[in-house]
Amino acid sequence: MRAATWMLLICLLIGLFNSDFCDASPIEDVAYDDYRNDDNFDYDGEDSGTEAPLVAVEEVNVPPYFEQEEIFVKAKPGDDVILNCDARNFDITNVALWYKKDQIVSNGPNAINNRFEALRNNSLRLAGVTPEDGGDYYCAILPQNVRQHTTLTVAARLSILCDDRDVTDRSQTFKQGDHHRLVCQTFLPTKTDIKWSLNGQRLTSAGDPASGVIVLDNVDEEDAGVYQCLGDDGSNDPPHGMINVDVQYSPKVSTHRHHVNTQEGGSAEIYCDYRANPIAISFFIKDGKTLSLSDKYSIKNSLHKQHNRTTLIVKNTDDSDLGEYLCHVENSIGSNEVRVQLSYAPETPQFENSTIEGNKVTMHWLVRSLQPLSEAVLDYKLSKSIHWSTVSMIKTQHHNHDKESGIWKITHEMELTPGLWHVRVKTKNTVGWSNFAPNHDVVIKDPEDSSVETPPEDLVRAGFGIGGGDSEEKKNAACTFSLVPALIMSAGSIALLRL
Repeated sequence: MRAATWMLLICLLIGLFNSDFCDASPIEDVAYDDYRNDDNFDYDGEDSGTEAPLVAVEEVNVPPYFEQEEIFVKAKPGDDVILNCDARNFDITNVALWYKKDQIVSNGPNAINNRFEALRNNSLRLAGVTPEDGGDYYCAILPQNVRQHTTLTVAARLSILCDDRDVTDRSQTFKQGDHHRLVCQTFLPTKTDIKWSLNGQRLTSAGDPASGVIVLDNVDEEDAGVYQCLGDDGSNDPPHGMINVDVQYSPKVSTHRHHVNTQEGGSAEIYCDYRANPIAISFFIKDGKTLSLSDKYSIKNSLHKQHNRTTLIVKNTDDSDLGEYLCHVENSIGSNEVRVQLSYAPETPQFENSTIEGNKVTMHWLVRSLQPLSEAVLDYKLSKSIHWSTVSMIKTQHHNHDKESGIWKITHEMELTPGLWHVRVKTKNTVGWSNFAPNHDVVIKDPEDSSVETPPEDLVRAGFGIGGGDSEEKKNAACTFSLVPALIMSAGSIALLRL
C-alpha cells in the first residue's frame, strides 16, 4: 500500500514537469517577434503616407571679426606697402574705415588724400613710404566698430649693419680676435657720400669707408668706441647713425720700473699697471710660487692714470728676496704678465728733458739708487754710425738734500756738430752697474743748411781728464773732451745731483 502511494506521487511530479516544458518559448524567438512586429507599430495613429510639417529656423547673423587684432609691418624707405583689413563675415551692411592714429585716411572705397589708395578688398596702399609714414594704423568695421591695429615701421634713411644684422643706434660687444664687418647704407633717391668716424676721428682705412664698409679684423682694445656714419646728401639734415662697440680683451700689463733698486733690511715696492675688459685679477709670482699675504709681503691696489695698479711690498729685504718677480693678470678672455727685477744695483736711468742752444745741448736723467752712485757713463754716436763714443765719470758728486728719496739727477752738457745723434747713459753704485737707458735722440741743425748730413763713422773716443798727468788735482779738474776738431768741439761735465 505504501509502495503504491509513492509510485502515484512520482507519476504526478513527472506529469507536471512535462507540461511546463512543452508550453515554454525560447527567449531569442520572443525578441525576434517583438522586433518584427515593430514594423506594424502605430505611432500615435499617424498615417505613414502623410508628410510631416516643416519647422521654421531663425537665421543667426554673425558679426564681422578679425582673426588677428594686431599686425606688425616693416618696410624700407621707398617701398610700396599694403595694409590689409581682412575681416571675416564682412557683408554689404558693413563699411571699412582706415585711421592713422586718430585721423581718418579713408572712408570705404574713398581715400581722404592722394597719399593713400583704398583698395576694393578694404586694404590700404601706400606708395613710396618714408619714415614719416610709420606709426599706428587701424581698420574699423562699422556699425559694430570692430578694429584691427597695424603698426607700420619704416627703416630710417640710413642704417648700419653688423654682419648683416641691423644694429643702428645700438651697442655691440666684440671679443678680442673677432672679425666683423660694418656696412652703412642709405635709402635715398639721391646719391650720398658715406663718411665713417670713430670717436670723432674720420676713418680712412680698415676696409673701404667711402663705400660704406668697415672691416674689423682681429679686433682689439683700440677698436672699441662710438662708430658714426653720415650719409652726406648735401642737405642741412643728412641721415646719420651710430653704433657703440665694446671690446672684451685680455689684460694689457706694463710697468715703468722693470728694475727696482733696494737695500738690505729695507722695503721694496714692485708694481704693474694694467687694463682689462672684463675685470681681471692680479697676483705676483716668484720662483714659480704665487706670493700670498704674510709678514713678508703685502699687496695694495689703486688707480693710476686710468690704469689699475697692483703693488707688491717686500719687507725687510735680504739676498733671498733678490731676483725676478712676475706680475700676472688674467680675466675670462686671457692672461698677461710683466717681469720685474729686484736688485741692489741702480735702476735703469730715465730721461727727463733736454735743451738745445745752437750746437750746445744739455741733457738730464733721473736714477734711483739707495746706495751712493760711484760712476756714470754716457755713450753717444751719430745716426748710422757703428761705434759709440764714451764719456766716463771718474769722481762723482752729490748733494745732501732729500737723501732718503734715493733719486739722483744726472746732467750733462756738450757741443755737437750738426746731425742726428743717439745718446744713452748707465750708472754704477757700490754694488754694480745699471742697464743702459733707452737711446735718446738729439738733432743739431746746421744754420746754413736745412738738411742734416751724416758725418763719417770713425769717431775718436772722448775721455775725461787733462792728458799727461797722474796727480789727484788733475783727476778732479774740469774735464776736457778731446775729439777730431772737424767733428766735435765741446766742454762738458757730468754732475750727479742728489734730489
